[in-house]
Amino acid sequence: MLDALNRAERYRELAEECRRLAANSLSAQMRTRYSRMAEDYSKLAEGRTPLLLRMEEPNCKRLAHAYR
Repeated sequence: MLDALNRAERYRELAEECRRLAANSLSAQMRTRYSRMAEDYSKLAEGRTPLLLRMEEPNCKRLAHAYR
């Protein structure tokens, strides 16, 4: 149970980071991508499975670093 709670909290943190990155992105394409990732992480935090898991985008920090 604790593991599931920790995982949900981590997904919430990732969703928040993706929302922040979307808000600060200059590229419309990246804003859309980060927003979709935030939606997916929020669904995972709620225990729902996103319709499409983007396995090539495991976390926002890696992407943010790549686009700086």
